[in-house]
Amino acid sequence: MAIFALILGSSLAAAASQPVIDMHMHPSRGRADSVEWICTGDQLQTYPVDPKDPGCAKALRSATSEQDMIARTLDQYRRFNVRHAVLGGRLEQVTSWTRQAPQLFIPAIDFTEKPRRTIDELRALRTAGGYALFAEVSAQYQGLRADDLQLEPFWALAEELDVPVGIHLGMGVQDAVAAGLPAYRASLTTPFQLEEVLVRHPKLRIYVMHYASPLVDEMIAMLFSYSNLYVDVAANDWNIPRAQFYSELKRLVDAGFGERIMFGSDPGPFAAGIGAGIESIERAPFLSAKQKRDILYNNAARFLRFSTEQVARDHQPLPK
Repeated sequence: MAIFALILGSSLAAAASQPVIDMHMHPSRGRADSVEWICTGDQLQTYPVDPKDPGCAKALRSATSEQDMIARTLDQYRRFNVRHAVLGGRLEQVTSWTRQAPQLFIPAIDFTEKPRRTIDELRALRTAGGYALFAEVSAQYQGLRADDLQLEPFWALAEELDVPVGIHLGMGVQDAVAAGLPAYRASLTTPFQLEEVLVRHPKLRIYVMHYASPLVDEMIAMLFSYSNLYVDVAANDWNIPRAQFYSELKRLVDAGFGERIMFGSDPGPFAAGIGAGIESIERAPFLSAKQKRDILYNNAARFLRFSTEQVARDHQPLPK
């Protein structure tokens, strides 16, 4: 067992020399009122748990403040060679985090966020460099379908300005209505609601966050029908049962879409979820070395249209 652990540790260290792009990160203020732990890798998200008897194989500790979370996040990104991270959230917080690591964070905002910005405001903010993506679009938490006509001007703007969009579909907050999100409906998370959006806006670049888990069959149908559609594996790669995640990921890969799957972490206040998510990809027994590199870097670099010069820089060692 010790020899196996040594070999595994060495392989992950070697993998860390290769660059990673995180397509799904949010600023977090941590949990100032308490230190909490969460299980990862073998059961549904459950917190808080008792770290002395967590009832799972591995428990992750939450950050205790925003600065603690920033420090933990940057440490994870250094350890696992994450070169870029799409940072979505409220503009003020995204701007604050981006200033601390401008070469790392790619700023993103949600056009469905309340109070909703006008098209003119979003256009001006884009010109000023305030954001590079619209993410995380979470219309279902407001009781809206993605193809609701009141969102049509925002999709049109994204296409016009060539702004990529990351949209949350599939499972979200557990017991969402009871947790204080009364407009949320699981029925509003189907990938099929993107069809009319993509028909009306064929040049849009959209990625479905969490690959709309567990609606994998619908996701496969949409990926087959629209080649400008990608997915990320955020949160699913570290805080749903590993057997479920691997089963769903394998179905997406076996269906032929290994080149449109992107890594994401979405760790909430649990920064160690970043490394846990990367390791879940590296350890997936059904993925080839190329498929792992595609998921962890290559697919996102293509989706984000990185230049060959940027890709070359990302493959250079980080300065010590």
